[in-house]
Amino acid sequence: MTTPHPADAVAKTGRDMETLFDGFFSSIEAIRQNKAAAEHRDVNATIGSISSSLWTPHVETHEDEDCIRIHAHLPDVPNNQIRIDTDTPGRLKIYCECNTQAAYDSGNDRISERQLGQFEKDIPLPPAACISQMTTIYEGSHVVITIPTAF
Repeated sequence: MTTPHPADAVAKTGRDMETLFDGFFSSIEAIRQNKAAAEHRDVNATIGSISSSLWTPHVETHEDEDCIRIHAHLPDVPNNQIRIDTDTPGRLKIYCECNTQAAYDSGNDRISERQLGQFEKDIPLPPAACISQMTTIYEGSHVVITIPTAF
């Protein structure tokens, strides 16, 4: 059995990316030109699959002299789908999954959209962080985590 040359793997990846982008942009161009060719009818699925893989909620970390505050905006994520892990020393991890579905009418069309995504954020903590005194507040689609520091 022969081992494939690394250049072959790079070339294959390049061809795969070209196929992905050609399909995506030709679908967009067909919509722009108001064409309805069979190969362009499923543009919503193409856009949906790309956007769901790019779901990245906004997370901000603020540190002052007495605490660290982490604000995470997690739209459409129920509180029971959010996990906060502090098992690794010096690190806090936020995990969540988004699984939303919406359906609506647009003229003669019935449109159904579904958003699926997973998110994980790993935040380094300073040695002075007191994890045992951490508080978490859920405010709608926002999560505020406060960790006191002992300086």
